[in-house]
Amino acid sequence: MSPPGAPEPSEEVTLIGEDGRERTFRLHDAFDLEGATYYLVEGADNPSEVLLLREVDGGLETVEDDEFQRVMSALDQDLVD
Repeated sequence: MSPPGAPEPSEEVTLIGEDGRERTFRLHDAFDLEGATYYLVEGADNPSEVLLLREVDGGLETVEDDEFQRVMSALDQDLVD
């Protein structure tokens, strides 16, 4: 189940990067973990491009490194809401 107000899985979303470029992604999953909301998305034109995003101050930021590993592990173990 997606967090309230989150797009539904498989819905296309357009994100604007820091460079101002628009890119389209398909929402694969949206979930809450430890008080944060995360979105797992894949490139609409390039499904091998997968990003994990965290909601921050009304925007989204890319999750990387240790946090990425921790969140993906929790997702794999079905420890997310």
